[in-house]
Parts: sequence; C-alpha cells; structure tokens
Amino acid sequence: MMSRNVRFSLPVSTLAFLLAAAAAPQAAASGFQLRDQSGSGQGNSYAGISAGGTDISSMFFNPAAMIRFEGNQFQVGLTEIAPDSKFSDGVATRSGGAGDISGPSSTGNIASSAVIPTVYAMWMVNPDLRLGISVNVPFGLTTNYDSGWMGRYQALKSHLQTLDIAPAIAYRLDPKWSVGFAFVARQAKAELSQGIDMGYEAAGEIQGLGLTNPGSAGITPGTGDGSVDVKGSSWAYGYKLGLVYEPSKTLHFGLGYQSEIRENIKGTATFSVPSSVQTGLFNMVEANGGSNTALAAAAGLQAATANGSVSALLVLPATISLGMLYDVSSTFSLAAEISDTQWSSFKELRVKFSNPAAQPDSVITENWKDALFVALGATCHPAGNWTYRAGIALDKTPVPDSTRNPRIPDADRFWVSGGVGYQFSKAWGVDVGYSHLFCKNSTIDLQGGSNPQNASFFQGNLSGTYKNSIDVLAMQARYHF
Repeated sequence: MMSRNVRFSLPVSTLAFLLAAAAAPQAAASGFQLRDQSGSGQGNSYAGISAGGTDISSMFFNPAAMIRFEGNQFQVGLTEIAPDSKFSDGVATRSGGAGDISGPSSTGNIASSAVIPTVYAMWMVNPDLRLGISVNVPFGLTTNYDSGWMGRYQALKSHLQTLDIAPAIAYRLDPKWSVGFAFVARQAKAELSQGIDMGYEAAGEIQGLGLTNPGSAGITPGTGDGSVDVKGSSWAYGYKLGLVYEPSKTLHFGLGYQSEIRENIKGTATFSVPSSVQTGLFNMVEANGGSNTALAAAAGLQAATANGSVSALLVLPATISLGMLYDVSSTFSLAAEISDTQWSSFKELRVKFSNPAAQPDSVITENWKDALFVALGATCHPAGNWTYRAGIALDKTPVPDSTRNPRIPDADRFWVSGGVGYQFSKAWGVDVGYSHLFCKNSTIDLQGGSNPQNASFFQGNLSGTYKNSIDVLAMQARYHF
C-alpha cells in the first residue's frame, strides 16, 4: 500500500511547487519576478535604475542610489500589470493508453491583472548620509483555469503575493564612491489548486492489488474528478547591498545586489473527494467480501487524500544589477542596465506532508537557469516642467523548454516603453510610465510516462501553445519636504 499511496500525495507536491512559482505566467519580469517598482523607471524600461534613475525609487534596486538625491522625500505609486495568456492547440491524453482527457483544447485569458503598490521615503541626515524605507511587491500575480479544461490535472488556480518592507541606509565615502545597505522582511502568501483524476487513480490502486475489476464498482478513469487546494504563508528575511561610483558630474554607475530569500512556507492541504469515488470504494469492499486487502486499500486511499498540513521551501532568487547614466547635456541623458536573476538556485522543490506514512516527501526537479535582463533608455528634460522618457529591453526566461508547464509557460520578452513626468512645484511631481511586452509563443509538452508510481502518471500527457503579451501602466507621485 505504501508505494501506491504516493500517487495521491504527489498532486499536492505539484501545487506546493507553486508556493515557489505561483505567479501568473506573464509576470512583468522573467519567471515570476515583478520588476515594476517605479513610475519613472517604467518609462525607460528601467534602464539606469541601479545607478539612481531619476528619483528615490531606485533604492529598491540599489540602496546606495539614495545618496544622489537631496532633502527629505516621500513617494507613492501604483502599477497595473495586465497580462494576456491564451492556450491553444491542446492535446491531452491519459498515461498508459487509457484514452483522451476531456475538456476544451483552448482557453481564454488565464492570467489575471493586478495592481501593485510602491512606497518610498528618504531622510537626508547630512550631506553624506541618507536613511530610507521602501514597501514593494517583488514577486506575484494570479492565473485561473476553468475547472473543466483539459489540463486541469496539471493546474487550476495559482496565486502568490509577496510584500517587502526594507529600511535602508546610504553613505558617501568620498566625492566618487558611495555605499548602501537594506534589511528586507518579506511575507509570502499562496493559494493553489488543481484537479485529480481520482477515478483513474483509484482504479489503478484496485487493479494493482488484484481485487475485483474496479469498473464493476463504478470506479473508472474520468468518472471521479476531485481536487486539492493548498494555502500557505510565511515570513523570511534578506538584505540588499549597493555601490555607486561617479567618476564625473555627468557619469554615474551603480551596482546593486538583492540576496536570495528562503521562505519556509507552512499551510494546509484540503482535498475534495467526489461521492462517486467514496461509493465506489464501498462497493469494492463489498464486491471483495470485506477482505482485509480490500479494507486496507480503501483505508489507504482515504488516508492519502486526508486533509492536513504541508510545508515547502520557497527559494526566491538573488539578483545582481549594474546601471549606467550619462548626462549628454543639461537636458538629455542616456541610460543602460543589465541584471542577472539567479534562478539557477531553483533546482527542485521538496514538499513534506503531515502524514508521511501515507503521503511521503515528494520532489519535483525544475533546473531553472539564470535569467538576463538588458535595457537601454533615454530621458529628455527640456526647460520647463515636463520630462520625457523612452526605453527598450530584452528579458530572457529562466524556464527550460523541457520543464515548462501550465503553471509558468514563461518565454523571452521584448520591452518597449515610454513615459512622462510633470513637476507642479518644487515640492510636488508626478510620473507615468507605460510598457508593452512582446512575448514569444511558448509550448508545453508534458509526458506522464509509463510508471504508475511516478508523480506525473495520473496527471497524463499535455501539449499545446501559449500566446502571451503584457501591458504595464505605472503612476507615482513625489513629494519633497
């Protein structure tokens, strides 16, 4: 019984994977990262943001960048991320030649829009010292599939939200060099669900034990869809380091590092078992004369779908970024940015259940790769109250073709951005930035294999194509006091 009960526990481990990767497939940076932390930075694709950009929102990327700004400042913003991701040309079959999986072969938009906040504040203690604090959402978003779609055994709902609170300090060492540090407290919350073909799994269990044909008990593939829902949360802590080098008044370089943060997610798994399966198990016990084997099979299957606690290690990757700003003239600046998000730390996810005898630990191998982001931008600030921005960027995906799945059908994307700023007075100003992200189509080709003991067997085979795009609109208000 022990080895076969693993089959019911493994769908939960796929969901627990989403504790590490539950963002909408089109989060506005590679993987499930949210780069969108600034109304002004959005306007030029975040080019030069690690070197200071044009305001204190750069502290999210490099705490040392605060040293480039004067006075006491407060800044608040909202960013709407509107992804569009549609699945088409789908083919889904059960492993072991047990027929097709029913459901539509295409979907509408499965990626939900979201509005994320940003808050920044900075205090100028003296000409060489700045204190600051920021509130950001660095990872997140949501996807939803209809309960009857053909990939329901792979994914239904995936939701992750994070919140960072980061006090920071920046200090000028000399006229050219400045350093910075920030302490990061991060909360993560997730809700995740997927379907389970309980009729197929129960039938396999019964047949494997040599009991009466499960079909006679009313247990057959596709006749007993259940589901499992996982909710969890945690707090964890990390840090940021920063360096600014200004060889002249017109040339600025910034280097930022955001540490990896490891969240120990704890939550609950709730199963929904259809009445047809419950009745079928009772009929199976009756058909086999109430034998000990039949009773053990029923008890084992029930234990494998028992509600209980789960835990998983969520590794949110480190990022290192390098920015450059060059003031060509008093009214025109060029900027560049390159960053590397170290997704290669996401090699596997191990999930633990409250009842290891019925639900042993499960491991999913991901083997993501580091992802590169490169941006170029320009800012024009002629005499007057207006500032104009434009930028482009290339954002590489960390997801290998071999492990892409409906949770994160991520692909390379190309940014085109534009924005404006307006200064109402010396104290008040606003910025608006917009980006359209052109995303490559992505394909999935998941195979359940031939071994019923493996996690993917009862999820089946699924292939298809995702067509993706993203629109991002960011707005912020700035106040000097």
